[in-house]
Amino acid sequence: MSVSLRTGALTFVVCTALSSTAQAVDFEVTGDVAAQGYDVVSPWGDVVLGRRRLYATLGLAAYNLQGDAKPFDPVYNLVVRMRVDPDFGVDSAEYNFDQANQIRYVPGLPLVPVDMMYGYVEGKNIADGWFGFRVGRQYVTDVLGWWSFDGGMVSLTTPFYLKAEVYGGLEQRGGLPLSTSRFESQGVWRGRDGGLTDAGTRTNYPSYQFAAMAPAFGVALESTGFNYLHGRFDYRRVYNTGEAFTNQYPAPADGGFEKVDGLRVSSDRIGYALTGFLPELGSVRGGFAYDLYNALISRGFGGIDVYPHHKVTVGADYEYFIPTFDADSIFNWFTHNPSHTATGRVALGPFEGFDMSLSGGARLWITDGDPESYALDQCTYMLTGQVGGNPDPVALQRCIQYGIEPGVGGIDPATGAPQPSGRDAEYSRLDEARTTVIAPDLLGNLGARYTWGNGMVGLDSMVQTGFGDVATNRGRRVGGALRAKQALAGGMFWLGGRVSVYDWTDPSRDDRDATSFGYVVAPEYRPADLARIRVEWEHNMNRLVGQRFRLLGLVTFRLGFTP
Repeated sequence: MSVSLRTGALTFVVCTALSSTAQAVDFEVTGDVAAQGYDVVSPWGDVVLGRRRLYATLGLAAYNLQGDAKPFDPVYNLVVRMRVDPDFGVDSAEYNFDQANQIRYVPGLPLVPVDMMYGYVEGKNIADGWFGFRVGRQYVTDVLGWWSFDGGMVSLTTPFYLKAEVYGGLEQRGGLPLSTSRFESQGVWRGRDGGLTDAGTRTNYPSYQFAAMAPAFGVALESTGFNYLHGRFDYRRVYNTGEAFTNQYPAPADGGFEKVDGLRVSSDRIGYALTGFLPELGSVRGGFAYDLYNALISRGFGGIDVYPHHKVTVGADYEYFIPTFDADSIFNWFTHNPSHTATGRVALGPFEGFDMSLSGGARLWITDGDPESYALDQCTYMLTGQVGGNPDPVALQRCIQYGIEPGVGGIDPATGAPQPSGRDAEYSRLDEARTTVIAPDLLGNLGARYTWGNGMVGLDSMVQTGFGDVATNRGRRVGGALRAKQALAGGMFWLGGRVSVYDWTDPSRDDRDATSFGYVVAPEYRPADLARIRVEWEHNMNRLVGQRFRLLGLVTFRLGFTP
């Protein structure tokens, strides 16, 4: 209730300020408040991790700031949404650096993270529809991914079925004010200083990099005005700034850590996506993203949908994906191969209130070298200098288990001095060691739902399973969930719930096989159309973690009006 009152007061102030000059402005206020508590308990009853979180969002929007909206006239809007996600269960040892508690310390862990999800002023249909703009924190959604930046965007829409966009600013990065790390490139542990500003303490975590501004710019060309065809070309470049360690270990000469500083590339990519569709018949789509820094295609996809009947959709999809990383990341130097996913699907709505979908396919994982025998073959080469040699069995087992063997690589236990032989690196470059191994997974999903006027029941199930020997079988995950919701007392109260069972196996770790059972009970109260109050009780159990509980309370409100 206090949230609603405070929001109402803030809304009154905003409305008073704007309505005096523009009586036709439309206002909207939205928000969510969620409180949850949960403990991660070991099978022996010890609390390994305890959390008490309060999550809240507040959105404010003012549309048609110019006054009365008229067709084809300029339109100006203001949109803001904030988020706060504090955790009152964090132990002080997790965010206060102490030499005695290094094992629990988490660099950059925020106690009360506050971020602006988006906040911008935009103009549309300027100069007879030629120009548009947006200034502030904004999202970009394209074939390159979901991205966010602080800055400006200008668009030019021509009468020749073509629209151009140019934008620039600073990429949103974790550790900077009012920001999160959701939109930056992967592969770098980056955040605020977190009490590690002194040189002596910062080097305790050389993998952790302090956040700095990341200038970025991009351009896009997009088709517009076509009813049956849409294409978009995108280019985006992001720069890193500030210091970053380039080595996890001090230099032998002076004991210092090597660094890189200055303006340098973080990511540099182009992409294109095309969609064609015909009503009552179907659609086709395809696209790709190319990483200019790594000189490779990082993503490719294609799909087709066919509508043989107005209640039936049949489709097929293919996706190629290879992970790419921030240019500062060491993962760029590690071998990583693409995955290929091909699926077919069908969706049915045979009668009113009932619909179902079925999909199936395969995903191929690719590795350089046989995961089952690589360690054995590498240690054999390190000890004998030849592929398929005959090493001492004791030394071979020691190499496989610990990766050390004095005189041929690793650490000399007598002196502690490194003893690199170079043979481990030599082996990784041999053609015999780079044989391609393909590990296939079979995929399947089945979903069904039946709805009536004041309720619904649904089923979601899935299976992902590998097959073959240990080198290619990645395990199995199979299970499903039954969910239902029913209105009571004319829709003022709702009762929802879910029951789930999942089973998984891992051939490389037999002790991690388990079957998990869980349920959720979620009553909901809707005192008015603008608010919802829900409580969720969740209980999960399996032999690995024992019993786990979570309690969640959620308040959602939405208010829109024109003064």
